[in-house]
Amino acid sequence: MRFLKPFVLLTQFVFRYFKGILETIAVVAGVAVLVVYALQLNVMQHQLRLDQRAWIGFTLPSNFPLEGVVTTPATLQITNFGKTAAREVNGDVVATELMKGEDPDLDFSIGHPHNRFYPGVIFPNSNSPLAITIPVQRYGAKTPTPIPPSELRQDLESEKGYIIFYGHIAYKDIFGKEHWTNFCTGSGKAIEHGTFDILRKCIQYNDVDHD
Repeated sequence: MRFLKPFVLLTQFVFRYFKGILETIAVVAGVAVLVVYALQLNVMQHQLRLDQRAWIGFTLPSNFPLEGVVTTPATLQITNFGKTAAREVNGDVVATELMKGEDPDLDFSIGHPHNRFYPGVIFPNSNSPLAITIPVQRYGAKTPTPIPPSELRQDLESEKGYIIFYGHIAYKDIFGKEHWTNFCTGSGKAIEHGTFDILRKCIQYNDVDHD
């Protein structure tokens, strides 16, 4: 009957520690349930933040007036399409002329002149978008200089140059999460006549944060 001895010992062990085994199983199962609930709660909170957060959108100009103006204006219209206010809104923007073969700088660090704007708070579903208007200028090492509309018009007509308008918008939602949007567009016959490679870097710059 020796072959039954291990079975008898195992049975005795199970009966002796049965309560402890059940308690251990219950604890493990309870921890697993808590983990599942925590994950579900995290997903629900993330979905809530996505549903309730601010979403900053923008409209870029389809054309740039060159007639009857002292300086050529470039207007960015900013709208909050979300359900709650966008806080600490700020941005950088540049409107300039580039010649064929030149790429946009797309750099707003020190030593790269640009325009700053601080609307602060943008509330959702406003009846009128926030308009930011700047002149099309040449950005040198120190200060930008206006481009006479007649000179700009001549460069555009001859396809010598083109207008580039780009910027960066940063803001926080009501949960304190930081968000950003990059935008870039161009205008001119040099672009319209099929040389879209000119805007390759500009197009790649268009992006938003991934949360």
